[in-house]
Amino acid sequence: MRTRLPILLSLVALLGLSCDKGTPVAPSGALLSISVSPDRITARGSATVTVVAMRSNGNPVNQGTEVRLTTNIGALPEVIDTDSAGVARATLQGDGRVGTAKITATSGSAEAVTAEVKVGSFPVSISLQASPSTVAESGDSVDLLVLVRDDQGQPLAEAPVNFSTQKGTLDSGGAFLSTNSRGEARDVLTLTAADLQTVAGDTFQIKAESAGSGGTAISQSFTLSIQRKPKASFTVSRSGLTVVFTDTSTGSPTNWFWEFGDAGNNVSRQQSPTFTYPAPGTYLVRLTAANATGSSEATQFVAVTGN
Repeated sequence: MRTRLPILLSLVALLGLSCDKGTPVAPSGALLSISVSPDRITARGSATVTVVAMRSNGNPVNQGTEVRLTTNIGALPEVIDTDSAGVARATLQGDGRVGTAKITATSGSAEAVTAEVKVGSFPVSISLQASPSTVAESGDSVDLLVLVRDDQGQPLAEAPVNFSTQKGTLDSGGAFLSTNSRGEARDVLTLTAADLQTVAGDTFQIKAESAGSGGTAISQSFTLSIQRKPKASFTVSRSGLTVVFTDTSTGSPTNWFWEFGDAGNNVSRQQSPTFTYPAPGTYLVRLTAANATGSSEATQFVAVTGN
C-alpha cells in the first residue's frame, strides 16, 4: 500500500501539470482578432501579422494555443502559437505576385477572422504623348512617351506597357515594355510615305495600354495628324458686284493667296475674303493654298453681273 501511494501522487502531479499546459486550439467561446502592419507592401516585401486570442471572460487563452493561417498571395507559416498574453505573430512574405492578400486566422471553434494587405501596385492612370504630333506625308519618326501612375498618384516602376499603332512600325515591335523608376516607357514610331498614303483621312490613332487591377486594362489613345500638301479649292457667292470667296481646300493649308483677276490686280491673303469688283464682267480668280509641305492652285471663272 505504501508503494502505491507515491505512484498515485506522481500521477496526480502529472495531471495537474497537464492542465496548466496550453491547449492545442482555442477553447469554446474564444474570440480572435487580427491585424497586419504595414497594410501595403511591395511585391516581394513583408508585413507582420498579429493574432490575439482571448477567452470569453476576457483572459488570454493558454500559452501555446495553435492558430492556423492561410493567404491567397504571399507566404505564411501554416501554424503559429500564442504567447502568455494570447498573442501570436507571423511574417507575410511577398512572392512576387501582385494583388490584395487576404489573410485568414482560425483556431478551434472560434470564428475565423481576416485581414487584407495590398501587395505591389496596380496602374490606375496612363498618359501618352507623341512628339511631333503632326507628321509630314513624306514620312516621319515620332517619339512616344507613356507615364504610368498608381492609385496613390505616384509614378509606377516596372509596369508593363504595350504600344500599338494603326500605321507605321514601332521599335518595340509591339512587345511589352517596362516603365523605369520614373514610371516612364518610351518607343519610336517610324512612318513612311507608303504608310501614310493608305490613311483615308488626315489622322490616325496610336495607343498605349497597361494591365490594371482585376485583370482589366487601362489605355489611352493619341491622334496623330498628317500634314499633307494642300489641294486648293473654293466656292463663290455673288451679291451684285460683291463676291464672297470661301476656301474649301484640303490638307490643312496655313497660307492663302488670292488673285481676283481684275484690272487692278487686287489680291488678298485672307482665308475666305470678300471682294467688290469695279464693273460687271467675267474674271479669272486664282487661289494658291500652301503649308509647310507644299502648295497647290485652283482657278475658276467668276461671272459678275452687277444685278
